[in-house]
Amino acid sequence: MKKALTLLALLLLTALLAGCGSVFDKEYISVTDYPPSAPESETEPERVVVRNLASLRSAIRGMVYAEQTEGSIAFDVGYDGDIRADFESACWLVRTQDALCAYCVQDIEYELSTIVGRTEANLRIRYAPSAEELGNIVRLSYATGLEELLLEAMRSDRDRVVILISNSTSSADQMRRLVMDVYHQYPACAAGEPRPEVFMYSGTGNQRLYEINLDYGLSEDEIIRRKSLLMNLDVASNTGAEGLDAPQAALAVCRYLTEHCSLTEDEGRNTLYDALIEGEADSEGLALAYVEMCRQLGLSCEIVYGQRAWQDACWNIVGLDGERYHVDVSACIREGLENGFLRSDESMWGEYRWDTAAYAACRGSLSYAAVAGIETGQTEEENGEEDVPDPEEEPDPEEGAEPTESPRPEESPVPEDSPEPTAENPDHTAN
Repeated sequence: MKKALTLLALLLLTALLAGCGSVFDKEYISVTDYPPSAPESETEPERVVVRNLASLRSAIRGMVYAEQTEGSIAFDVGYDGDIRADFESACWLVRTQDALCAYCVQDIEYELSTIVGRTEANLRIRYAPSAEELGNIVRLSYATGLEELLLEAMRSDRDRVVILISNSTSSADQMRRLVMDVYHQYPACAAGEPRPEVFMYSGTGNQRLYEINLDYGLSEDEIIRRKSLLMNLDVASNTGAEGLDAPQAALAVCRYLTEHCSLTEDEGRNTLYDALIEGEADSEGLALAYVEMCRQLGLSCEIVYGQRAWQDACWNIVGLDGERYHVDVSACIREGLENGFLRSDESMWGEYRWDTAAYAACRGSLSYAAVAGIETGQTEEENGEEDVPDPEEEPDPEEGAEPTESPRPEESPVPEDSPEPTAENPDHTAN
């Protein structure tokens, strides 16, 4: 009986397997998307792995450049060096040999921990409160375009601009002079003299960071007011220079300043605004006004810093038709246009002193008299004298007019027996 039951069970199992065989004859594929790993929290410190002092220093520097305040650094199990000593050295090198880090990093704190033979450091970087936000720091490979950047900063009335240059040899004093050079070339870019203060931070090689602070000596409202007035100036219309050639336009600008601005010895009145809006400026303010007005008319012009009669003074060098000339608006106001307009180096020597190596030579052939003659259609002498006829020449009578006798001086009576003058002897007189 037992054997029979066993045999029956085997027969049923064989039949079941035979009936389901068709299910395994069919091929099928099941595809399931691989779930990505959960993203790291935005606040979770990023961890990098370093193998020596160089890579450790680079990792810390990278955190600063990325504006991170916290981060994590893991040391490879085969790290080459003393981890604790290298970490202290890396922090010091970053803060002393990288210009950006030297400028903005106030302190770096770290904690070292070792778990299962692997050492890890957690960092906290504190930035100097007075430092410019890293996102506002301008980064340049070279000094190319630096003038345009400084010009835009002053036009925007910024009181600070921070520039990181990978390759620069300029000192802090040279950068300060560059700021002033840009201002002197474009006096209307600032409502007042910028008075730059420059701090420089050095890195390895020629890496330099310049913190440039600009003090215009004016309130924000006053800056806006002055700039709005300067922007409304129409130099061409005000001076009558529209349509004139270059020498005539240069003279028109000089004449305008002599007629609308007075000269003062007050060194505080040394801006374009003082000359063109207030109508009173020192020699620097007048020279800056001449620069800006010439620039707006398309004339090449620069300011000269030197001395006249051993006193500090400013004047201009203007380029006309490929030649250069001195123009001293202050002298024109004091002594007349002929004494300050279009002068050569030779005519200036003795009374004036300047760094001749810093400025182009002025040897042009034009003069005030020549330009004034071109403007009026007369020479300077003809323009100042009346046309007086020669007393020995009698004017020709007008066509159709009858001749008249010239008045004669009163004569004594002619004796009756004296012969009358004849055509042959018109000058005959009595004996």
